[in-house]
Amino acid sequence: MRVYASLILGAKNMKKKLTTVEKRAALIIKYRKLKVRKKEREGDRIIISLSRGDVKYVLLCVTGQRNIGIAYVRELKELVEKTGAEKGIIVSDVKYTWSARTNAPKMCIELIPSTLPTFDIFKHRLVSPAEIVSEEEREQLLIIYHAAPFQFPWIKASDPVCIVLGANRGNIIKFTIDSMTAGTSISYRYVV
Repeated sequence: MRVYASLILGAKNMKKKLTTVEKRAALIIKYRKLKVRKKEREGDRIIISLSRGDVKYVLLCVTGQRNIGIAYVRELKELVEKTGAEKGIIVSDVKYTWSARTNAPKMCIELIPSTLPTFDIFKHRLVSPAEIVSEEEREQLLIIYHAAPFQFPWIKASDPVCIVLGANRGNIIKFTIDSMTAGTSISYRYVV
């Protein structure tokens, strides 16, 4: 994880300890399959321009603050509009104010909670590999199982797996589970 995060975030010295914010940002970049286009460091902030295909994102890492308020959300919204990005993401190691939490979704800004683990959760032996199901695969699933999406077992959008993958309410997540007795099995979860 440290090597991957160092490459993504441009750390010059491999022995440099990454902050918790940088570790969370590296996890998000890795599992959402985002490509780093540009990285700037401004005092206590790191601004990373990202892309996946034609879609652009702006990631703002903030450290050294007591809390993150609406001013940071507005600042990132302006950056998103200026760069022509579709979405903004704020990663921090502190809590967000009520105003920031309520207004961020309206401004297409995602707030990554400080409770998100800093280690690679998919490397843990109890967490199965997961991915968000594509629209085509989703339609096939609904036909095969003769079910509405909400009839699948549920997983909360606040679950670390959903946060790292970027799953929103209404998405379906596919888990590939390896078992010594059953071999490989696949299960699906509906994000609520």
